[in-house]
Amino acid sequence: MKNLKKLTSVFLAVIMLPAMNTTAFAAVSDTGFSDVAANAWYADAVTYVRGHGLMSGTSTTTFSPEATTSRGQIAAILYRAAGSPAVTGGTDFPDVASTAYYADATRWASANGIVSGYPNGNFGPNDSITRQQFAAILWRYAGSPAASRGQDFADESSISSYASTAVDWAHENGIINGKGGNIFDPDGNATRAQAAVILRNFMEQNTDQPDISGGSKVLVAYFSASGNTEAVAETIADTLNADLFELVPTDPYTDADLNWTVSSSRVNREHENEALRDVELVRDTVSDWDEYDTVFIGYPIWWGIAAWPVNDFIQSNDFTGKTVIPFCTSTSSGLGQSGELLEEMAGTGNWLEGRRFTERASRPDIQNWANGLNLNTGATTNNNAPASQESRVLVTYFSIPETTNPNNMTTEEDNSVVVIDGEVLGNTQYMAYVIQEATGADIFRIEPRTPYPTNHSTLVDLAAEEQEQNARPAIKERVTNMDDYGVVFIGYPIWWSDMPQILYTFFDTYDFSGKTIIPFSTHGGSGFAGTPRTIQGLEPNATMLDGLTISRNNIQDARQEIIDWVNDLDI
Repeated sequence: MKNLKKLTSVFLAVIMLPAMNTTAFAAVSDTGFSDVAANAWYADAVTYVRGHGLMSGTSTTTFSPEATTSRGQIAAILYRAAGSPAVTGGTDFPDVASTAYYADATRWASANGIVSGYPNGNFGPNDSITRQQFAAILWRYAGSPAASRGQDFADESSISSYASTAVDWAHENGIINGKGGNIFDPDGNATRAQAAVILRNFMEQNTDQPDISGGSKVLVAYFSASGNTEAVAETIADTLNADLFELVPTDPYTDADLNWTVSSSRVNREHENEALRDVELVRDTVSDWDEYDTVFIGYPIWWGIAAWPVNDFIQSNDFTGKTVIPFCTSTSSGLGQSGELLEEMAGTGNWLEGRRFTERASRPDIQNWANGLNLNTGATTNNNAPASQESRVLVTYFSIPETTNPNNMTTEEDNSVVVIDGEVLGNTQYMAYVIQEATGADIFRIEPRTPYPTNHSTLVDLAAEEQEQNARPAIKERVTNMDDYGVVFIGYPIWWSDMPQILYTFFDTYDFSGKTIIPFSTHGGSGFAGTPRTIQGLEPNATMLDGLTISRNNIQDARQEIIDWVNDLDI
């Protein structure tokens, strides 16, 4: 049962249908969803799975109870729940593309006898999974336990022989029940409503199972506006065998509410008026709170701070004796002071430094970070972890945007920045963020101890003066674990046909022997200006790969060019 117990924490992580766009929300029932009536037969189950972080809605206000899930999705869920092990053996189904997200999952599940194909040899990854298939897969994943033959269903003869014992097991244990008229409906599709009931039934019948993890109990609490933070939270929970708890506002945010480009939208009003940020949650406390030793808290970054719907949760719980680890998602902003502000709000707990993830953070990157925290959770080490530290990648960059205001920019200011989703980024900073997103690497900003001026003419003059004096401007912070990185991207703007002098300080500070250096830069017409050769001269014992330099006139539209370049690198 341990496999199934772990499975439920991530079971529906990849079977949510695409979120429906909503411009306004309908009346929401006690379940929190407008399409789940309070007296529906599955209403309590929906409330349960949502409250325990097992399932979320297909939008902020809908659950889509009649939607179905596919065979490929179920295979992928089981594979991830098992820790995404190396695939040996199994069947290469002709209708499963080698590039499909469920390709390794189907081979693994086939090799372990959890799934099988159709008589024609195909797997049918996009076919909706049936109720008897659902029962059989769960039964096999649980180790094919023995089952007593229960009372026959009226349509017992319609249950395929491969699923007969599985259905008896699921029925005997109260996991999957029959339908009206004592029928099982083996070929009927398993809907999301049925999945919610199955999960609730399974979890409740296992509440007395002992915790055999041998480590601390971990909770991952999160608020997710668009699904990005939810994806990270689910991966952390999967990796650490943790429980999930979604922070759901009583008054859910609609797509229109979240549209920050409209000055009158809800998030803009709340941002402008701090008194409106007191967002009540459907549930702000967790059952068995005292049993959790470690609590992750996830949120998107809104205007440089944690999205305020998490505040109710922070203020409603006592974190005394707990290790608290914040994490966030954002397009470009870092974690900033968001964790520190939440720690101050909580007033208790041992708060660790958190981590910011991009909107499309890679699963291995999240897993590596979670495993690197060395929490004693009893979870199996992730098989996607790098074989050695030498495979770790770092993106470093120096960038000086000449303004932080996206409005009424001068020509010089406009030349130095990229505006993404209303946020002003330096040209090189933007390149660094795209590289970091494409590689899942760590990122480090090279900042001077004495800040540079942002006035264009003053900055230009200072750059020329530093170059003439061969200056070595002091750097504010160090990369404390540089030895851990085998590949280092290094980015900079071109100033007076050379790297800024602070880059010389950077190369003087570290020994890059044995590392791979990959330069990238932005320029106003001079290209790299010979700087890769300069870097090779400074670091003769490092391996240099071909870099990428982009004109400031083209950087706004260079995202795909940067990603294609990264994908072509041999790293």
